[in-house]
Amino acid sequence: MESREKFAHVNRKIQEYCDPYLLEMPPDEVAICRECRSVYTSGIWKLEDQAANDLAKAKRVTETLCPACKKIRDRMPGGIVSLSGAFLNEHEEEIVNLINHENRSAMEVNPIERIMDTERRDDIMVIWTTNEKLAQRIGRAVHKAYGGEVEYKWSKGTKLARVNWNRG
Repeated sequence: MESREKFAHVNRKIQEYCDPYLLEMPPDEVAICRECRSVYTSGIWKLEDQAANDLAKAKRVTETLCPACKKIRDRMPGGIVSLSGAFLNEHEEEIVNLINHENRSAMEVNPIERIMDTERRDDIMVIWTTNEKLAQRIGRAVHKAYGGEVEYKWSKGTKLARVNWNRG
């Protein structure tokens, strides 16, 4: 219970930061991302197939770049996940499948929440995400599935989360 209370407190702190990448449009307008084809409708982003009815009903559709594609273009992650240890080397395919599942699940709920890039160096895998929530989800999923040690850190004044997981 104590760790849950600490986590809730951290979430409130994170929510106070205003993301400059968020699109400012009237909620009744419809926009589509020219890169990933995500659709902004009714004040939220949806996958294109989830917004088919909204697109069909729209009188005008504005083409833009969604916040996730802007962050990818600018290389401005909201989360950085570092995975390390001998266990990673032995179970890399399974861990990558789990991470990809978390990414797909997150995008179905909010398509601007996604993995930006992944890099493998020696015995470390680094994953950059567009927001802190997906980085936390990946850290929790890997820790829940495989144990090990996980650490969460947040930068002051921004929404950047760093998640470090290790299992020897």
